[in-house]
Amino acid sequence: MRRQLSIIGLTILALLAMDIAVGAALEVKGGGLARYFDYGRSVPGKLDRWIARPNTKGNMFDVAWRSEMIEDSAVDFAAEDPALPVVRGYGMSFANQILRASQDLDPDLRIVLRAGPSASPNFTYAAFKQDRANRRPGDVAVLGVLSSSVAAMASMSNRTWNFEQPAPFSYPIYWPEGDNLRAVEPLVNSAAAERAAMTDPTLGGPWQAQLAAEDLFHTPYAFAAPWLDVLPFARQVRRALAVGDIRRRTAAILAEDGPYPYAEVLRRMIRDFVATARADGQMPVVFLIQGRDRADPDLLAITGSTLAALNASYLATAELVDPRILSNFEPDSHYTAATNRIFAAAFNSIMTQGDAR
Repeated sequence: MRRQLSIIGLTILALLAMDIAVGAALEVKGGGLARYFDYGRSVPGKLDRWIARPNTKGNMFDVAWRSEMIEDSAVDFAAEDPALPVVRGYGMSFANQILRASQDLDPDLRIVLRAGPSASPNFTYAAFKQDRANRRPGDVAVLGVLSSSVAAMASMSNRTWNFEQPAPFSYPIYWPEGDNLRAVEPLVNSAAAERAAMTDPTLGGPWQAQLAAEDLFHTPYAFAAPWLDVLPFARQVRRALAVGDIRRRTAAILAEDGPYPYAEVLRRMIRDFVATARADGQMPVVFLIQGRDRADPDLLAITGSTLAALNASYLATAELVDPRILSNFEPDSHYTAATNRIFAAAFNSIMTQGDAR
């Protein structure tokens, strides 16, 4: 028995040594295979590598932090001609593509884009609210809502729900309170503060504790034991476990009696967005961007009655093209250029008609 246990132990050690050697070889060789195994690194491991290797392909560490975004917005706003109205979009790549296509159709259109990768509605809504001083009467404000990111309204950062590309930018979680919304603001809201939190336990400890307590997507499979990142096999196991758990959490949140009232929160966001823009003399337009995944919530079904009651202008992509027809999409899940031109023409028509109130 002792001999058998020794053989088993030596075999395990040999396998670990081989796994470590494979990891070292991947580090030296790089390329597509190395990137494939990197997808399974822990979230802390990915963030550390993005800091250590800022030129790494797909580095998203410094992307879409609201503090920097609003600072840039203020600088741009001060340089604008106040006599010329601007379309100010708060969204993600899908909304950006529609607005750029709108400008292609009307070169006189002036657009400003404030966006984050796969941004959830709580990010776009928070950016709209925080950027209020950088809009003028006569502007058009666009709130982008992407169906595939609606569940992430229960998160504080892409790092918790987008395991393979965990952009660390942060945003509040909103909860119904009375007739309004209560924001749970993240303790960290800048790239500089994130870097400091990664090296200072007095900052990082409370931030990690807040994510674990408040973010419904936070899973130990994605964050625990980053020292295992040295093992390529362990990375693949982590990837399977983390992605699987995030999918389960997404399904639970979107369930009828889920732990987060995303539909009610989204309706309240839209009501406040419309009221705020109108109070400031601006035209509000809501983009309801329906993705190709049939499991996504139906945005128009959730918000249609609210938009009708407000007599608010909106662009619902599902009313213009069928999201079940895959030829409307690029392989990366974005709409094709031809489809975006359809949306752009509809948006330009909406602006010509003016605020529907």
